[in-house]
Amino acid sequence: MGKRYWEDLTEGERFTCGPVAFDREGIVAFGKEFDPWPFHADEAAAARSIFGDVIASALHTMSACTRVVVDAIGEIAVLSGLSIDEVRTPLPVRPGDVLTVEARWDGLRRSRSKPDRGIAGVKCRVVNQRGETVMEYGYRYLVACRPSV
Repeated sequence: MGKRYWEDLTEGERFTCGPVAFDREGIVAFGKEFDPWPFHADEAAAARSIFGDVIASALHTMSACTRVVVDAIGEIAVLSGLSIDEVRTPLPVRPGDVLTVEARWDGLRRSRSKPDRGIAGVKCRVVNQRGETVMEYGYRYLVACRPSV
């Protein structure tokens, strides 16, 4: 399949996203570099925290999940990201968790001011290997419409 444009997207269309695995080393490395709260970056301190162990940063989780969403979407004529919306993290991501992203197009609409582009929302629900929701969030992208011939 070639590049898809805004007109090719279907409200509610679901994507199959590959799994996302988290290990202790990756969680700590990301935490140390980008989100150095002790429960992400310091195993001894994390053991004394309310979590009892290191947990993945929400930023780490979202970054890793974004990768599999972009891979699943395929070649879309995205012009720009517009927003990341309503991030919720009801449960922590722990070492050994394998996450699945359930994603779908949501809120598709053509731009009123620039009819050569449209807005495409993506809603994501992330579940762990036990089927528990660990994150919910959405993106909004600016997507090109099919060029006139």
